Amino acid sequence: MKALAIDLLEWQKRFGTEEACGETLARQRWPEGFRCPRCGHDHGYAISTRHSHECSSCHYQASLTAGTLFHSTNLPLTKWFWAIYLMASDKGGISALRLTKQIGVSWITAHRMLRKIRIAMGHRDSVYRLHDLVEIDDALVGSQKPGKRGRGAEGKVPVLVAVENRDSGAGFMAMQPPGVSQRVLLPLQPPRLGTRTPHAPAQRLPDTLSGHTENGLEARN
Repeated sequence: MKALAIDLLEWQKRFGTEEACGETLARQRWPEGFRCPRCGHDHGYAISTRHSHECSSCHYQASLTAGTLFHSTNLPLTKWFWAIYLMASDKGGISALRLTKQIGVSWITAHRMLRKIRIAMGHRDSVYRLHDLVEIDDALVGSQKPGKRGRGAEGKVPVLVAVENRDSGAGFMAMQPPGVSQRVLLPLQPPRLGTRTPHAPAQRLPDTLSGHTENGLEARN
């Protein structure tokens, strides 16, 4: 699932023009070549000024950006591609103010671009499934309130976390959103990452995390 790293100069070389960005979108939309969504004809020509392809049979114009995060955008694709690069290449992401200065758009435009990119990245991550040995643990999160501490404290929300154990370190992680009942979370007491017991019996992964893992995956205590 991890894409190959690419530096700034290589990104500029690959996606530095509007035509290059359009060709990239066309390859993603039609991996086996253009196919008209209306009549199924396999011949057409690009309309670069409108980010679309026109079918040479029925003359239907199929948009490259429809249904993507670039849908109905008035910005050049090059600015979108640079925003994606800047967002993904920095470990801490990028602020709307900084993006404004980098690609020359207004703050509100930068804010909306980043929001769309974050949503798209979230959708991408949601289709990934944890593999191999997965270790699970639970935690209670929330602000501190007066009174009892620990698991019995009020205002805490139980969260279940699953992490791939790749021997040398942790891999991908899945976290169940708040709202899972304590009845499901609290009885689980798996080992911490790095304390795997090779001969421990396997158990089924809890249903709360089944949507983040491959079918039939087992966890070890």
